[in-house]
Amino acid sequence: MLHPDQRVFEDKDGLVPLDKWQKTVDVMARIFQAPAGFVVQYTPLGYQVVIASNQESNPYPAGVEISPDTNIFCKKVVQQGEALYVHNAPEEPEWDTNPEVAEDGFRSYLGLPVNWPSGEPFGTICVMDYEATDYRSDYVDLVGELRDLIEADLEILSQFQEISNLAMTDDLTGLYNRRGFMTVASHYTVLAKRSGLSLGLLYLDMDGLKEINDQQGHSAGDQALRTLATAIRSVIRENDVPARLSGDEFVILAVARDKIELDTLSERIRSVMKENSLSVSVGGVLIDAGRTLEEWLQLADKKMYEHKHSS
Repeated sequence: MLHPDQRVFEDKDGLVPLDKWQKTVDVMARIFQAPAGFVVQYTPLGYQVVIASNQESNPYPAGVEISPDTNIFCKKVVQQGEALYVHNAPEEPEWDTNPEVAEDGFRSYLGLPVNWPSGEPFGTICVMDYEATDYRSDYVDLVGELRDLIEADLEILSQFQEISNLAMTDDLTGLYNRRGFMTVASHYTVLAKRSGLSLGLLYLDMDGLKEINDQQGHSAGDQALRTLATAIRSVIRENDVPARLSGDEFVILAVARDKIELDTLSERIRSVMKENSLSVSVGGVLIDAGRTLEEWLQLADKKMYEHKHSS
């Protein structure tokens, strides 16, 4: 899960809608006819370019890191928590040591603060120009509107994380229970749609649990269920959503670009279970906007039973 000290550029699971932010910054740079536009994140480690406009005139690609003690425009925006418009930087002595001015030749800067939902500074959204500028007030308002879009995405991400931390878990396995899964997964699918994230659903059923309970006792059956939960945790990624729905039935909402990736996840779980002399039947589907989450669960459940009866 992301937090204010974690760089969103390093988000490996696609929760942060970087592609959408890229389009936003590219449009901003075109409207301003500016040679460079950015979304910059601040952490205690310094400043990092999260998004850079796709232009040959832009000297800073995404991922560039700037030391926290460097005299840059974005640093002042973050420190003061308010918009900064520098019409012609060489005329203002405070920017003499700014490498963006002294080394790269930028003269104009317009940037607004971007905040996390908690109010802590996330960073900035800004445009920079090699020429002195005189932007109208409605141009400044436009950057504010684009900033609001980014903050709205951070709010959705924050809400998802808060819900993920609620006590809606299964006492035996520590995974989400049905209520927890439906709540978190519903928010996750909304976030995935905004982020262009592909999701898959795995439905799992412990094989032979009744026989284990009858022959070895319910404590052995409980341990078998905990073993499956441990197997699931060992192979999923941090932002996948696992749950025990009831009895011997489990489910995983997972980031999956295609069926092959989903099948690979299934095989890894089966392999871990086999190492523990246990087995599990799994059915998987890729999900889209064509059905409700409950309908996808039913379809994955059907796939699971097809697998169970064919093996």
